[in-house]
Amino acid sequence: MRPNMQLPERAPWQQNLHAFFQRPAVEITVGGLILLSVLLTLIELAIDPTSDYLPLLVHLNDAITWLFVVELTLRFIGFPKKRRFFRAYWIDILAVLPVLRMFRIFRAFRFLRLLRLLRLVGLFRRYATVFPYIFRRGALEYVIILGLIFLTILFGSSALLTFETSAGGRFNTFGDAFWFSIYSLFAGEPIPGPPQSVGGRIVAVVIMFMGLTTFAMLTGTVSAFMVERLRTEGQVVEWDEFQNHTIICGWNRRAEIIVREYQAAKKSMDQPLIVICESDGEPLFQDESIRSRVRFIFDDFTKVNVLEKAGVYRAQTCIILSDLGSNRTAQDADARTILAALTVERLNPDIYTCAELNNREYGAHLEMGHVNDYVVSGEHSGFLLAQAALNRGLTEIVTELLTYERGNQFYRLEISAEWEGKTFFDLFVYMKQTHDAILVAVQDQQGSLRVNPGDYTFQAHDNIIVIASQEIVFPTV
Repeated sequence: MRPNMQLPERAPWQQNLHAFFQRPAVEITVGGLILLSVLLTLIELAIDPTSDYLPLLVHLNDAITWLFVVELTLRFIGFPKKRRFFRAYWIDILAVLPVLRMFRIFRAFRFLRLLRLLRLVGLFRRYATVFPYIFRRGALEYVIILGLIFLTILFGSSALLTFETSAGGRFNTFGDAFWFSIYSLFAGEPIPGPPQSVGGRIVAVVIMFMGLTTFAMLTGTVSAFMVERLRTEGQVVEWDEFQNHTIICGWNRRAEIIVREYQAAKKSMDQPLIVICESDGEPLFQDESIRSRVRFIFDDFTKVNVLEKAGVYRAQTCIILSDLGSNRTAQDADARTILAALTVERLNPDIYTCAELNNREYGAHLEMGHVNDYVVSGEHSGFLLAQAALNRGLTEIVTELLTYERGNQFYRLEISAEWEGKTFFDLFVYMKQTHDAILVAVQDQQGSLRVNPGDYTFQAHDNIIVIASQEIVFPTV
């Protein structure tokens, strides 16, 4: 079993500094400075050594190089793993060496600055990954655009041939009309000249208009997908920085509720959330304010390497949702849930795992795999409907207790040593009088849960469940 991996604690300002250098605007600025520095270096190497402009070029290049020195220093301070920093930026370190006096003796050392081009290639490769995404996501739009182009050329050529032949115009064959339509469509003007007939000129105007329309559609489609991609993946996510976070495997209607509850709960409002789901892009959110809380990994959550990427060894909680996507049956979804839950428990036995099933019969597999808890989808709604019919108004009470967004909620607390040996009723009265909280259940150290026990004496390390309007500190006598 792989040991629990822990990263050295970093101050918030170090984390913010590291995140600052991952922003696309900063990376683009660095790329521009790299191009400028390389251009100045080439001019400096090509210019006459006796030129009056050489000192100016040297000073400008040195100033830019010192900017790179400051940048690399700040990156080093904010980087989580110093050894990985040197593996990632050793070329950049070599490129700034000419700023030191000892390396100015030999003119050839100036060529080290050209190594910055390799970093520029790395930046381009990082952001050029948006292009496969664009063509994959915009397949339908591109088919529509190609269809419009094809129809415009086909009908335009036929109409031009009809009008121009009857009027004795310049187009005598379909080939002439065909190439005229293509030239006019892409050039935006009639090439080599306007048709002779009135009908032909109208058709030419329509062809040019369709050319502008399809160009606008193509530009808008590409821009929309690029903006979406850069928005969701513009910032490089350092997955190995996440600690004590929650992993959500799968995405369905209940996933957004989970994220919203995490945001509403004070104890977890700052806890990072990583969602693993098979999707081409981020799902739609009804509440856009919670989008920033989530980081997505678009892959299969049953794969070990994907769970490792999400930091399963360092995670605090893992929630596995029933994945009914890709036309999966409920049985297939439960099989994936069981596989993922057992894998998570195997990789990190200390993680708290909650799973969603469609059939309670499969719960035995999770229990044998020591999965901490599971919920049967649809079963609890049936219980709630029955209680609503038998005890009117009960749904409002249950809804309030199950959400952190309003009213009272359930809280789990560990008793202090002062309450060992005292009874359930003693603590019940104390909690109500002191904190206006209701004591409803107790769980002993073996995990046995007792709801509203008639006679119970607290023991060491017992946990209690209370209903309160806010999280409380457990009282001492």
